[in-house]
Amino acid sequence: MIIVKRIDITPTKEFSPETGGAGKVAFVTDTGDVIFDCQIKPGRDALKRNPVVAYISEALRQVQLMPEYRISKSYMKFAPGVLPVEFAL
Repeated sequence: MIIVKRIDITPTKEFSPETGGAGKVAFVTDTGDVIFDCQIKPGRDALKRNPVVAYISEALRQVQLMPEYRISKSYMKFAPGVLPVEFAL
């Protein structure tokens, strides 16, 4: 199991509601980083979105496509306080 202790976001294309945005999201763990190339789609909903939450949401979507995650849902966990409050259950 991987425990994510920090999330680093590095935008590579500045976010705007008209163009969306792009960036790299790194889930930092004790054993290394898991890095995702993420795209935020443009559009009306983008106006209401917090870009940080949008980047993390896209990275989490990509995690669900990883074979390791599909085999065992316990593959990746987040340390307390790592995810923004918008992800609280």
